[in-house]
Parts: sequence; structure tokens; C-alpha cells
Amino acid sequence: MNGSSKTSSPLARGDTVMIFSPNTMSWPTVVFGCLAAGLKMTFASSALTPRELSWQWLDSKACVVFVYPDLVQVVKDMFKLVNVSEKEADRRIWIMDKLWDENLPKGDYATEQWLGQLLHKGELSAEEKFDGDRADETAYICYSSGTTGRPKGVETTHKNVCTVMGMVKRMWEPVESDRDVHLGMMPFYHIFGLIMHLNVPFMGGQPVVCMFQGFDAESFCRNVERFKVTLLMLAPPIILTLSLYPKLDHYRMTSLKAIASAAAPLSLVVAERLLERLANQGVDVKLIQGCGSTETTCPTHMVPFPDHKRKFGSVGQLLPNLEMRLVDDDENDVEDGRAGEMWVRGPTIMRGYLNNPAANAADFASGRWYKTGDIMRRDGDGYYYVVDRKKEMIKYKGYQVAPAELEDVLLENNQITDVGVIGIIDGYDKNELPRAYVVPTDLSILESPGKKAMFEKSVEAWIRGQVAYYKYLRGGVVAVPAIPKSASGKILRKDLREWAKATLKAAPRVLSARL
Repeated sequence: MNGSSKTSSPLARGDTVMIFSPNTMSWPTVVFGCLAAGLKMTFASSALTPRELSWQWLDSKACVVFVYPDLVQVVKDMFKLVNVSEKEADRRIWIMDKLWDENLPKGDYATEQWLGQLLHKGELSAEEKFDGDRADETAYICYSSGTTGRPKGVETTHKNVCTVMGMVKRMWEPVESDRDVHLGMMPFYHIFGLIMHLNVPFMGGQPVVCMFQGFDAESFCRNVERFKVTLLMLAPPIILTLSLYPKLDHYRMTSLKAIASAAAPLSLVVAERLLERLANQGVDVKLIQGCGSTETTCPTHMVPFPDHKRKFGSVGQLLPNLEMRLVDDDENDVEDGRAGEMWVRGPTIMRGYLNNPAANAADFASGRWYKTGDIMRRDGDGYYYVVDRKKEMIKYKGYQVAPAELEDVLLENNQITDVGVIGIIDGYDKNELPRAYVVPTDLSILESPGKKAMFEKSVEAWIRGQVAYYKYLRGGVVAVPAIPKSASGKILRKDLREWAKATLKAAPRVLSARL
């Protein structure tokens, strides 16, 4: 894809290409082919609506989009929103087909450009080099939701990626062998899946079993058994589902050696339940936790496998090559045992937020310290524990949901005049659920319990047509006469959380508002 010889839309080193697709076998071909050609990659969640996708397309300045066949219409609708002609849109769309079967019917898109056709347009004469200062060029642009506006493009460099791969490989060494098999089920468009399912295994020449997105316990267990999967990277909601799956014992899981959990807090009870069920099969699985973010190129901490039992509940030690501080509100370092905000710096920290100098100024301190917003504490052995998050981000099953983004969407509903969004904790699986407090345009609705309930349900239903599924208001909608605000107009989310605490006693599964 170097120049006009590889595509009808000429691309040059430094141009940006988008992938809009669930996990498929075509991902490695596109990702590593584009990187070899010197292109930047931006990845869009396959759950995005045309409206949401349009923001990322414009902000990233992507030139072309590789799209899964079932999502082509979403892309075409997106191009309409940004006033791109149908002819020009078709020129910028490449459909990610199944490369191993070129005779597959093309369906409604028989005249479109397909990845298989692109691969026959010639060969790359030479890979682009990224040595020296060029290692600091952007490789990936993943989007991380912000609390004060739209999602932010995180610029991850070639140096970031190469460094983190070496760091992670070192941590896996105690359980690795030359016969390991990974199960690629975390979304490849997320930094977790991108690094841990594509970059790290491919560097070690280890096969990855690619699972289409949308977790299904039966398919998961069948693939582990069939392909003798040894290493798993899972989010806590999946561990919860597996721990309760009635048919887990029907599958031979004896190949499993290690599970790494990340993206959200993991309950000790849930982890022990899964490990006990596996132990009944004679499977001795080491389960560890870690933490990181898009801005840090995935992990900053991992529990070493030898300590997987002794330090369970910890997110581990700081990985090699990184420096870290825990600071109080006055930006003074705190002592062991005390909570403080995690600041980190090193060769895996992002280049910065794309087109967002204000966010860069806010999130970086002097000396290139990245202020993560995570509140943590350190024990005397140098192991870290997540206490809370300083930022307002809501995390639902590993996805990040920005309250401000939901508020902006809700305010487009002409039946709503004001809104405030918070996260409340689901007491069953510890996920954060977005809840919206909304002021109806017709305040008389509040005088009738029946009308109020109907209005709240209608808002819940309406938002589902506007945002990705993980942003749905699963914590509910509450109609109120006014949203509490400071003198400067800032929403007082603390007050909203107090309101939630006062009402959650009536909902046994949802135990508490996030403090």
C-alpha cells in the first residue's frame, strides 16, 4: 500500500487508515501490512453508530476505511453525514473479506473494492523503517473516551508498541512454552486486544485462535478444548460468566495454564469459583491481574506468576522501564499504604492526544509524567492496589463510557432540557452502570407517577438508537425538576451520587453509587 501502486486512493507514509470491523482473520493482514507501508492505523468499535463513527473519521483524518461486510452500510451512512459523495465514499471503502476463499459470494457489494483484490495489486518493494527518531512516529490511534467531551484519539508510537511487547513477554516467561496457543476474543480494536492478541503473540510466533466478537460461553469452551488453548486474556465479566456456566464441566479445559485478567476489577469470589471448577478437572491454572490504559499502551502493572496466590487482589508490580509516583491532591508523594493518584512515565506512554492540546496540558505534568486519574496504594512489597478513579469515567464490562458524551446526546432530545450522568455499581458483578438524571421539558410529567415512569422508559429506549450498546443507560433514567450545579455551571455529580444512594435501597442488585 505504498503509493498509488497499491490502491486507487494513493496513500503515502504517515497517512491514516481506519479499521471498522469485529475480530476476523483479516485483521493481522491489514494491521501489519499497513504498518509495513508506513501508514497509521485508527480502530473504531464495531458497535458505533454512523454518527459516532463520523467523529472519529474526521478527527483522525483517515483516508480509507477497511470494513467488515455487515458494517458497510454503517460506513456509507457515516459518509453521508460528513457530506462525502457516494462515488467518493465507494473509493474510500475496502471490504475485509475472507482471504482464504476468494470464491465467496459478494452479496450486495459485488462491485465494491475487496481486501483480496487489494492484495493482488502488487508487492511492497520494501518495508518502511522506523529506527532512530522515526520510532516516535504514530503507529496506532485508539480512541479513549474523555469526561469533558468527545472521545480522544490516543497516539501510540512504534516505540511504545515495541517496548511494551518486550515488557509483557518477560512477565509471561514463567508460564510460556513454544507450544502455546492464545484465544483472541478481546476486541482487536481495543488496545488490550490489539497488543495482547495480535502484537505479543505474533512476535513470539504463537498461534491465535480468532473468535468473532460477542461472547458465547459454549463457543469459548469448545474452542479452548478443540485448539488446546493455553493462555487466556480475559475481562472480569467473562470470568464471571464462565464461573457460572452450567456446562463448563462438559469440556476438557486441561490445556489451560494461565489467565490474565484486566480492564476492570475482578471479584475474589468470582475468581475462586472459576478456579475451583477448573481444579475439579485437574486443571492447575494460574490467574493474575494487571492494569493499564490506552494512554499507557496497555499494561503498566502485572502480578508475577510466582505470586499469583500470595498477592491475589493486587494489580501487581510496576513493569520494567517505567517510573511511577503516587501523589496526593497537593501533588506530594504519599507513603506506602496511603492512597494517591498514579502518575507514570516511560517509553510506553502515549505521544499525546490527537488534535487536543488542552487535554495534553491537563493530563501531563512537568517532566512528562502522565496523570492517570487512578487512585492506588502500594504495600511494603511494592505491589499496587486500585482504590478508586479520580476521573469521572464510567467503566462497563471493560468499555469506557464518558458521562459528558451521553449528556450531549441526551440534550438533543427535545423532551429533555437538562441532564446529569453518573455511574452506579451493580452489586452482582461490580460493573458500573450509566444512570441519567434528566429534567423533562414538560415538568408536569413529574406530578404523575405513571407519566413519570413512562417518560423515563421512553428515554431509555430512545438512547439505544443513538449510541453503542455499552453506553445504554442500564442504571436507569430518573426524571427530576433540576440538576444540581455549581456557581460556574459545573454539574455536581457528588450530589447526584447522594441521590442515587438514597434510592438504591429499593433495588437489591444495584448496591451503591460510585463514590
